[in-house]
Amino acid sequence: MNFQTIKKQIGQLTGDYLTYNRTEQRGILVLSMILLCVIIASSVIPSGTFQKTPDFSVFAREIRDFEAEWQKASDSDSVARTLKYLQYKTRFGAFKRDSVNYKSFPAKPLVIVELNSADTFELQQLRGIGPGFARRIVNYRERLHGFFEKQQVLEVFGMDTVRYRMIEKNLSVNPDSIHPIDLNAITFKELLRHPYFPFAITKNIMIYRQKNKVFKSLNELKNIQGVNDSIFRRMVIYLRLGP
Repeated sequence: MNFQTIKKQIGQLTGDYLTYNRTEQRGILVLSMILLCVIIASSVIPSGTFQKTPDFSVFAREIRDFEAEWQKASDSDSVARTLKYLQYKTRFGAFKRDSVNYKSFPAKPLVIVELNSADTFELQQLRGIGPGFARRIVNYRERLHGFFEKQQVLEVFGMDTVRYRMIEKNLSVNPDSIHPIDLNAITFKELLRHPYFPFAITKNIMIYRQKNKVFKSLNELKNIQGVNDSIFRRMVIYLRLGP
């Protein structure tokens, strides 16, 4: 097989695949035009769509103007109604209080709790005093042998000035309910349980009593180390000599 024969055969094969009839040529032309239109459109039309932010300034101004007019009209109407009401009251002398229309109700009685005799139920009637706090007050009263003044409630654990001020007007104290301690008969342990007798002072009292047999006067407490005038005045209220 020579070169010319091979060339002829290749030409026949190529002509079979590269030769188009009239219908195929029209189809290729239509597809080319569509492709060209798509390319032109993509270059002309922006890829994204931007929406302009609406301007509400005009609308907001209209709202402000409306509110201003509404307020002005309301104020004018209110003034007019007030003047009309005052003229009516002045004309008919209605400024005088009508005893028929107004009823006087008696004030609610103030709850008074006597600290030296109240139980936990009565104490719970006080504002801010629950069962736990009521038990603390009663326990402290027993250790103290009675309250001398209502301010001593501030010495109860957890009581502060805010809570005390809420109940101060509801408290009363009967000092006659205090049970004084016999200084010559009480034991070290019993005296130490009292809130006004710390360990050091209690020990010195017992040592003094042991040396002198008995206290002949409560003023002898001033000789005890650690007892100053302020402490003495507070202690002496709860002490006695003999039965």
